[in-house]
Amino acid sequence: MANEEADSQSHSTPFSTKNYPSISTNDGASIEVVRRPRGRPPGSKNKPKSPVIITQDSEPSMSPYVLEISENTDIVEAITRFCRKRNMGLCILHGNGVVANVTLKQPSSTPGAVVTFHGHFNILSISATVLQGNIPVTDDGFKISLAGPQGQVVGGLVVGPLLSAGTIYLIASTFNSPSFQRLPLEDDPRHSGEERRQELSGLGDVPTPPGAADSRRIPSYSYQSSDVIWAPAARPPPY
Repeated sequence: MANEEADSQSHSTPFSTKNYPSISTNDGASIEVVRRPRGRPPGSKNKPKSPVIITQDSEPSMSPYVLEISENTDIVEAITRFCRKRNMGLCILHGNGVVANVTLKQPSSTPGAVVTFHGHFNILSISATVLQGNIPVTDDGFKISLAGPQGQVVGGLVVGPLLSAGTIYLIASTFNSPSFQRLPLEDDPRHSGEERRQELSGLGDVPTPPGAADSRRIPSYSYQSSDVIWAPAARPPPY
């Protein structure tokens, strides 16, 4: 009987060799109570937790802007102060509104020639690029085309203030951390400057027609005999 109890104890406790209390029944059989082990299982360790990574979307390099400029405001000064205050670059793509008393630099043969147009003019197109940082805006920073009250069209580089005669709306795009590159690259010595220009223009060795060179020298905003360009009169119908 003792041997049977010893055999039952050796086969009923696979988890530990400790002696657990046994309960005897009336028929002579014994029941051993196995307690649930406490604590951490042997050989287990704390598993390393994955690091918490907080992701944050970076600001886009370019963002569209709609700028509203009030009446009697210098547009050039307002845009320059806006860019310097926010420390960002700005590229003006389009605009509309009315400006007054505009001084433009004419691309004529006389260097530095400027013409002042008095009155109110509607903006046909305006473009400018203001660089990031404390780089000042040069005289050729703002380019504008205007329409007068009698149909005349003027344009050129803005010199001095550009005063708004009403509410001005500008469509612009900002850019941050621009990359400056100097072209052509030094490691591309395939063509000289003149050959490269001919290749890009598609002229090659094609002879230039007579008078074409002189016509290319006259810019579209050149005013030789007058301060403004008047719109041509409508032609009568052929019938």
